[in-house]
Amino acid sequence: MSHCETREDAERATRDIPQWEKSLLAAVEQHGFLDTWDKHVLELGQLYASGRLPTWRAVRLLLQMLQRDERINEHLKQASQAEKKRILRGLRHWLLNPGWYKRAFKKLSSRLQLQLSKNAVKGVTESDGKPVEVHRQLRFRNWGGTVDHTPAYTFVPRSKQGVMNIVRWAKSNNKRVRAAGYRHTWTSFYGANGDVTVSMLPLDVAEQLPALHPDIDPANDLQGIKIVGTLNENGKTKGLCKIGASTSNEQFRRWCLDHQGGNWQWTVPLNVIMVEITYGGSNAPICHGAGWKNETLSDLVTEIEFVNANGELQIVNDPQQLKAAAGCFGLLGIVTSITLKLDPMSYAVMQPKKKPVALCVPPLSRGDVPAEVNMEGISDVDLQQAQREFERQCEQGYYAEWFWFVFEEQGWINCWKNNGSREQAIDYPSPAETWFQEMQNYVGQLVLDFDLFELLPGDVQAKMLAKAAMAVLPSEEKIVTPLIDALHFRRGVQNMRVLDIELEIPIPAREDDETKPDWSVCQRAWWDAIRLVYESAKGSDDTPMRLTLEMRVMGGSSILMAPQYGNTLGTCSIEVLTHCNTPTAEWQAFKQKILDAWTAYRDVEGNLLNARPHWAKEWEGLTVHNNPVKEYLRDTAYVEVIPAFKSQLKTIAAAGGVDLQDMKNRFGNKLLSDIIDWN
Repeated sequence: MSHCETREDAERATRDIPQWEKSLLAAVEQHGFLDTWDKHVLELGQLYASGRLPTWRAVRLLLQMLQRDERINEHLKQASQAEKKRILRGLRHWLLNPGWYKRAFKKLSSRLQLQLSKNAVKGVTESDGKPVEVHRQLRFRNWGGTVDHTPAYTFVPRSKQGVMNIVRWAKSNNKRVRAAGYRHTWTSFYGANGDVTVSMLPLDVAEQLPALHPDIDPANDLQGIKIVGTLNENGKTKGLCKIGASTSNEQFRRWCLDHQGGNWQWTVPLNVIMVEITYGGSNAPICHGAGWKNETLSDLVTEIEFVNANGELQIVNDPQQLKAAAGCFGLLGIVTSITLKLDPMSYAVMQPKKKPVALCVPPLSRGDVPAEVNMEGISDVDLQQAQREFERQCEQGYYAEWFWFVFEEQGWINCWKNNGSREQAIDYPSPAETWFQEMQNYVGQLVLDFDLFELLPGDVQAKMLAKAAMAVLPSEEKIVTPLIDALHFRRGVQNMRVLDIELEIPIPAREDDETKPDWSVCQRAWWDAIRLVYESAKGSDDTPMRLTLEMRVMGGSSILMAPQYGNTLGTCSIEVLTHCNTPTAEWQAFKQKILDAWTAYRDVEGNLLNARPHWAKEWEGLTVHNNPVKEYLRDTAYVEVIPAFKSQLKTIAAAGGVDLQDMKNRFGNKLLSDIIDWN
């Protein structure tokens, strides 16, 4: 069987499914499971996503393939009796029941739980006088599974008045209030047991997989998109766009391209990749995109509207106050809308590439490359050329991003300029390709949920996921698309839960020219991560990092609590991801090793760089320079800006007639209070 490169190849190769299954099993016996998976995972995904290969048959085929690989079969034989019984129960379910009953029971039990917890709270009404939806003692879990608690009340408002009434009720009942959207924050920035949670999304939208993508609800004034003016910035006209805090990236993306909406006229200049995230949720922890000239989402904010501790709407649009308010983690109150600066629509010219990993982000020396990385055929001239190309991508690309999936020989480069034309532009990915991508990620989550997968060696898990990811990523294909599409080039990310630690490392000045960036810190961080992956796997068939290394180059920030604040020559934003079934102790130890490496870099004068974790990612429980990370953030990383941050919040609270202590009591968070010293 040949290696399928495209979906069309996969469709042709799988016309006769029984014959295709026999060919796969023969290939495993001859070449092994991983080699066969690598060559044919695209076919398997195509069949499953199209519905031609039902779940029970896909599981049966996967089991047969694993049994025909001698190494994997021996590993599975070593499982304990309890593990074998669990696997048999899982196999009976998957093989005899194609999943319909499981999904139906899960939906039924979820509805039952919601109905049993559903109540009304006197006086907490929407703008139309109807009660705000509320659930008592409903368990809260975040998307990544790192936060788990039970609020006393979970409110689901659909109006600003509803939010105001929630806060007033919470004040009269001495309850703390924290908001949540799609729940992608891994850190403990939410509420706690006994608190009030305000879900800015309907609970099924926030929790259900595969993800739902409802249209904007015109009856919900926490959603919505409206151009409210323009401004001139450095000779360029910017649109001022008021966006409801509950509006998702997908809803905004559709609006940009809708002839009844943005009509291809406006776009955000930067954003996170995921479309399943609200604007309130991405702004609060100061999220970002990529590109050396681009700052954070919070830097785009010209006005923020929120419900303060008195239950009143308050607006902040003073530029100095926005440096605190536009990225304050919900400490001022429940945000109801933000107004952003939009750029005129431009058109990305994407041409992603797969290259040997050493030619994606070249090493500073051959000695930095682990022995396991294949350097055959890569000359010094090749590395010199790759160095020039890497620096060009960093400095001249509108968007600059690199991926390496664990143990893969190739990496994936996603660097591009936005100098395309409207005439050439297409909506990318297409609706059909979007659906396919969403199903790919959902299939990935189903595989992760399969009991047998957990018993596979860690390196086999990593290689399976890596090969599946690389198989579907485009390469060398030229794609001209609206900027808003290019920013969200992968869809369905919500459908596969992951764990993630990310650090923002300042780009230092070059030794020979203090006005120019020294990109070597990016290369050092990249290869330190790869080295640690191979070191963790030495002498075993395990690895704690089982998904991907991702690195982006971006600018600095003027937001006081942004991890990029003060990075005048730019930021190396780098992260490692694994799946949620990775053993907790192994992942925690690996995160510490990564953090130790990435916080050890110095500038030309020997000073440690002020590297800071992404607020929303995983960093709790770790140490920096042998100090607990909370102390490092308070006493080192943000020591110079915390006083100004607290002062601005105090000023803003006073302007709304809010007592500072009342604001802390109403919207505070234990983790944040420890860091900004508000205890």
